[in-house]
Amino acid sequence: MDLKFIDNHIHGSFGIDFNYGNYDEIKYVLKELYKKNIKGICPTLVGDKKESIQKQLSIFKKIKEEQLKNIENETFVIGIHLEGSFLSPHKAGIQDNTNFLTPSIKNFKELTGDFENIIKIVTIAPEEDVDLIDYLNEKNIIPQAGHTIGADLKNTKGVTHIFNAMNPIHHRNPSIALEALVRDDIYCEVIGDLIHLSKNILTLILKSKPKKRIMLISDSLPLSNYDNDIIFCNKKIDKFAKDEKGTLAGSNKTLDEICHNLIKNNIMTQDEIGLFAFKNQIDYLDIKAREIDILNK
Repeated sequence: MDLKFIDNHIHGSFGIDFNYGNYDEIKYVLKELYKKNIKGICPTLVGDKKESIQKQLSIFKKIKEEQLKNIENETFVIGIHLEGSFLSPHKAGIQDNTNFLTPSIKNFKELTGDFENIIKIVTIAPEEDVDLIDYLNEKNIIPQAGHTIGADLKNTKGVTHIFNAMNPIHHRNPSIALEALVRDDIYCEVIGDLIHLSKNILTLILKSKPKKRIMLISDSLPLSNYDNDIIFCNKKIDKFAKDEKGTLAGSNKTLDEICHNLIKNNIMTQDEIGLFAFKNQIDYLDIKAREIDILNK
């Protein structure tokens, strides 16, 4: 079985950070990811200043417009995943919470400027939301619950890296992790590198969720396919994807590596990987016929 992959959540690879890479650097990463059979990605941006975010959005918009006209041997840019700015300061993870904004239409429009139409996913702490979640749904942009201390999914459609950067499951207390597991309509991002989640938690997810609602992601840092330490969110990150305090910043593997390892360890089958790492993403991201043709090349 020739596995293909779509990664909804990837911050970079080959030493290139999608928050700062220039046009040529990003094109290089897309060509290298394509060699790994990663057919499409949602480049994922952490919180940053408005000017920096808009600069990267403009680059990715240009690349996608070019790809829709002609694409050859490079990974397709489906749309941007904003995993910053609208998070809970109490679950910032590796990110700098001084870049966080209240999730409101006003702040979203000011942050994205003229580039709203390149945005595909926005991670939001639902308990912080003013009116952004409903606006995103109206605009066919996917709101995902993540980096949150809340327990109410509100009108989000999915959960960003379930169990990570959210309150754990407790047998009496509600949480977004628990809510996501028991609701059959909610999609769950799952980091399957066996570091972010244990084998038993992966098994729990497989037993709890409908198979059509599981999406494997990498949360890959620029560290993946790169031999040196990196700077990410202005922190030094070592080869184990941790900062000097031991905080996990993301993954040091790309999605193809993660998936092949899951098969090797008999945690998931090839057929499941085909669903969790490609087919479910097409449904969730509401990818249209022209773009499906590109992804199936």
